[in-house]
Amino acid sequence: MPEPRIPHISTNGKTLLTITDSYVDPDFAARYAAAVDEAPYNALYERPAMLALLPPVADRHILDAGCGGGWYAAQLVGRGANVTAIDASAALVEHARRRLSSFLTGDSARLRVRVANLAEPLAFLTDASVDGVVSPLVLHYLEDWRPTLREIRRVLKPGGWLLLSTHHPGADAARFPSSPYYETQLVEDDWKWVGKVKFYRRPLTEIASALTDVGFVIERLVEPRPTEAFRLIDPDAYRRLLQQPEFLIVRARVS
Repeated sequence: MPEPRIPHISTNGKTLLTITDSYVDPDFAARYAAAVDEAPYNALYERPAMLALLPPVADRHILDAGCGGGWYAAQLVGRGANVTAIDASAALVEHARRRLSSFLTGDSARLRVRVANLAEPLAFLTDASVDGVVSPLVLHYLEDWRPTLREIRRVLKPGGWLLLSTHHPGADAARFPSSPYYETQLVEDDWKWVGKVKFYRRPLTEIASALTDVGFVIERLVEPRPTEAFRLIDPDAYRRLLQQPEFLIVRARVS
């Protein structure tokens, strides 16, 4: 596939990465949406660990920040939440709408799905209007998390929470050994099941600092263990994950 181009926007004069063109490309988005639910690292590793840390969501307004094909939005609505699901990729949003069509045809107030970029202000959400935010494997596409985290903090109610997953800094350090660990750096990886993707790797210190700098308190920091179902499908990868976690999960609250 062609080398992905990185679109940018300008916020207060500063250029920020929004999302790789890979996800914006309809063909790439179709491959991703078709494969991600069966990909063991997602279905049997990241997702179970995220759901284990999910606070109660019934009758709460939850923002699915980076909804992709809509799997998390479906889980949240199924648990009784009122969900606003957003993604920067219009192609993935269309996949999400198809997955979530049964929810969209009923009580439409329970679910809203729209194109929106986390590198831009969340102008469609008012201050203190959201009870919780789920952001699965999304923030590593942003160079600086702070502008996005400030917006998330703005829309969260007092005591509101953020549950996010991202690449584990140790795994990225091992995968890109020539990259200085303490720098935030744009890298490219080839995911064999979907294609080439660019993202930012960063140290653990930067992840924690970005959250605390804008007023979050970290409640839980989890290096997930692969599930038994994962072991049955890919025992070699299961053993590798026990020695080097691939993802990091953080739950934080507004201070």
